[in-house]
Amino acid sequence: MAIFTENIGKVTVEEPVTWDSDAALLYALSIGAGRPDATEGIEYTTENSFGVRQKVFPTFPVVLGGSGGSMDHLGDFKLHQILHGGQSLVLHRQLAPQGSLTPRSYMSAVYDQGKNAIIELTTDLVDPEDQLVATTVISMIIRGETGYGPRPEGAGGWTDPATEPDAVITQATSVDQALLYRLNGDRNPLHSDPVMASKVGFPRPVLHGLCTYGMAALALVRNSRLLAERGLGSINARFAAPVFPGQMLETRIWNTSDGALFQVLADGKIVLDRGVATAAAVAEGSVELKDAAVK
Repeated sequence: MAIFTENIGKVTVEEPVTWDSDAALLYALSIGAGRPDATEGIEYTTENSFGVRQKVFPTFPVVLGGSGGSMDHLGDFKLHQILHGGQSLVLHRQLAPQGSLTPRSYMSAVYDQGKNAIIELTTDLVDPEDQLVATTVISMIIRGETGYGPRPEGAGGWTDPATEPDAVITQATSVDQALLYRLNGDRNPLHSDPVMASKVGFPRPVLHGLCTYGMAALALVRNSRLLAERGLGSINARFAAPVFPGQMLETRIWNTSDGALFQVLADGKIVLDRGVATAAAVAEGSVELKDAAVK
């Protein structure tokens, strides 16, 4: 078995993905934007509140495609070897409450991490005018594959904080949160079917890692000084352990000159690690960050 490194950089253009106001509202609700106070963040959770214009929560692009379609061009490894190891997102333009984007995906890097290999799958999401709106990178752990060299220099951005966090935010996950989040498109039964969860060694279905990722982003934009002022420009984190619906999340935030570092814990265990977020380069609502993909 091998990873097809000769396909690095080869672009797969997927079918356009569309969304509407309801899809954007559902995503926001599924990451807890209406909790604990249903009136907080109503720009993300309602479309008809008086004097409030609907906005799309910034991590919404992670559910708009970008899986790269078939994995056949990546290698001849088995699906059970693959774990979602990390996720990054860079926002180039704001999304409107409805629109269409075309995902252009390519394998951007392959390197070793311990006894496993990492494939980075990058997706550029472009609007009908060919304007780049967002870039996502999925880091996939391929268990048992090695021999591809070290991680490229300069990757990451995380440094271990030397101080106590500037903020510690607790968020409750609901017992039905995975059932709600799966309506964004990820119907993997690992997140809903007790039988499937048991087959892979979990006592019950687990929460989607990208749901935890979205909840961390929510904590950041509400509580990190620079992100609260300017909005989210990028976010990157590693998945360290599963979260079970109903657990309490604790997001630790360290403010930086351009955003924040963060970790997320559940019951004292790190579940999202090496988190790096940067603020948007310019304030939300400026010409440079005008809405994209309105049709």
